[in-house]
Amino acid sequence: MSLPDLLPIQPFTRPVRGTVTLPGSKSITNRALLLAALCDGPVTLTGALFSEDTEIMAEALRQLGFVVKEDVEQKTIYVEGRAGKIPAENATLHVGLAGTAARFLTALCAAAPKGTYKIDGVAQMRKRPMKGLFDALEKQGAKINYLGETGFFPIEIHAHGLRGGSVEIDASESSQMLSALLMVSPLAKETTDIHLTNSVRWPFVQMTTNLMSRFAQPNIGHLSEHSFRVQNQTAYSAEGGIFPIDPDATAASYFAALPIVSRGKLLLHGLHQGLQGDTDFLGICEKVGLSVEETNAGFEASFCGTQKPTGHTQDFSEFSDTFLTLAAIAPLLDGPTKITGIAHTRKQETDRVKGMANELKKLGQHVIETEDSLEIHPKPLTPGVTIETYGDHRFAMSFAILGCYDLLGNGQPWLTIKNPDCCKKTFPNFFDVLNQLRQEAHFPIVAIDGGAASGKSSTSRAIAECFNLLHVDTGSFYRAVTAELLARGIATTDQSAVKNALGQITLGTRVTGRSAFMEIGGQTIPEARIRSAEVTAAVSHFAAIPELRAALLAYQRGQTDVARKNDFCGLVMEGRDIGSVIFPDADFRFFLHADPAERARRREQQGQPDQIAERDRLDSQRKTAPLVLPPGATGIDSTYLTLEQVVEKLSATIATRLSRA
Repeated sequence: MSLPDLLPIQPFTRPVRGTVTLPGSKSITNRALLLAALCDGPVTLTGALFSEDTEIMAEALRQLGFVVKEDVEQKTIYVEGRAGKIPAENATLHVGLAGTAARFLTALCAAAPKGTYKIDGVAQMRKRPMKGLFDALEKQGAKINYLGETGFFPIEIHAHGLRGGSVEIDASESSQMLSALLMVSPLAKETTDIHLTNSVRWPFVQMTTNLMSRFAQPNIGHLSEHSFRVQNQTAYSAEGGIFPIDPDATAASYFAALPIVSRGKLLLHGLHQGLQGDTDFLGICEKVGLSVEETNAGFEASFCGTQKPTGHTQDFSEFSDTFLTLAAIAPLLDGPTKITGIAHTRKQETDRVKGMANELKKLGQHVIETEDSLEIHPKPLTPGVTIETYGDHRFAMSFAILGCYDLLGNGQPWLTIKNPDCCKKTFPNFFDVLNQLRQEAHFPIVAIDGGAASGKSSTSRAIAECFNLLHVDTGSFYRAVTAELLARGIATTDQSAVKNALGQITLGTRVTGRSAFMEIGGQTIPEARIRSAEVTAAVSHFAAIPELRAALLAYQRGQTDVARKNDFCGLVMEGRDIGSVIFPDADFRFFLHADPAERARRREQQGQPDQIAERDRLDSQRKTAPLVLPPGATGIDSTYLTLEQVVEKLSATIATRLSRA
């Protein structure tokens, strides 16, 4: 679905939260497409990016005679590798504005034993740097006819294979030229020694050599700091015919910056340190004030509290695609931001340095522009501005993040993006993802913690009724797992057996009325069983085991998805660590407590005698997620209050804040 030509950006009025599923990396997808085509058999790329740039690459390979089949829903691309052979001896390729496709395909065509290939792109592509690659390929034996300006597209390649031997290349204007030559060098008649005549940005070159190694091409040697040796006649292959594509680290930069703009916390799912140098942008965000933690699920980025993010000086020469992200949010930072090492970005999709300076000035900012840098001094933002994107996806996405800032304080748009559809180049559903996070921020989560018999369950059910929230009793979750472990004959002291059992248990959720109930193996455990004296005596001991709490963490957080799927307006979750561990950034965090004697009396009235003092001791002294009043949570002593009075206190707080949002 196409977006309107002018798209107002709706600000976030609450801190962002949730999980972002990032698209596959464009840089890795297009490299992997080329390498898969050179493999000695079929390869399926998983987690692949589907965008204009990758579709251009895939279609060009089809024009060259390769079988390429795409499954957008499954995010897979099947490529029938031809062991280094290019099937078609004649083809006309159109590369649009896709720099990776342009350079990689040029090198591939030149490596063919024979053939004639015409390559062209859009008007802006005809201005982008190519000459360093053209010169190197001509030295390797290709004949290149320029159909327009010398050194630029359009061209006609008359291929005669690659000679190998010693070759020089100037890849200072784009490291993609060196990457292209490296990837096709195994097809040469002799071993190739590649010598750089100028400096190059290394992260994407390292990505290329690492990918070549993962495609069974380990023979890439360094003759010196600026020279490579690539063995010839060595076939590419993919282990098991499968190659996974990492999430896009450049795309992650926008969502890493979002908590700085709106406060809150985001999980960048599946993103880890790996092939992509652009993950270094997370370190820059940390210097600005963001908190970044790498977890098994990906990087978690958060910006909470009252501190103000600070300006920063940074050389972006090694990960320049992300400089626009920092530049766009610089007006919100405390103090000037200076960005250097970006002169080469003047020759990318557009002159990114000049374009960024122009748009920031329209927003009222004081900008000092040099050939290689931008220095941004924050001034009051000017509302009502339309951002010109110059057909460049990174302008659209960067300034969309700035537009998420609630400048007017009323949730009304103050910034408009022109031609937002340019994001289709690398991130077609960017604005859908952003809107989903905005909706997530308006999905209230209420955390209610407290000891046994403090009134959590009754209060939570009443709050769920008042505001149409899904009620989740995490104590019942721990009781259900305890019942299952006891049924398996596992003792509370046998942590190894508990850990093994957790790997065998399948958890689900069944919603009845307004409450969520845990399913184990597709079945719920009867209430009488989980409230039995045996389970009551054991549950705190099992709950103190760190592996058990870790195993239930994602499941508990996943109840937000259950609530949305069942059309609830939000979630109220009760337990002992909800506001401190499960949802520390919940919209509302309450902690109920009462005199132990009063709580013991309540249990007696319910016909469920309980060792309140002993359970309090275990809950408060466990090393993992002890029972405590979380900092910033609202404590309520329910000893002398009726249920109605407690519910009234919580409801008034929730209703007042929701009405302001």
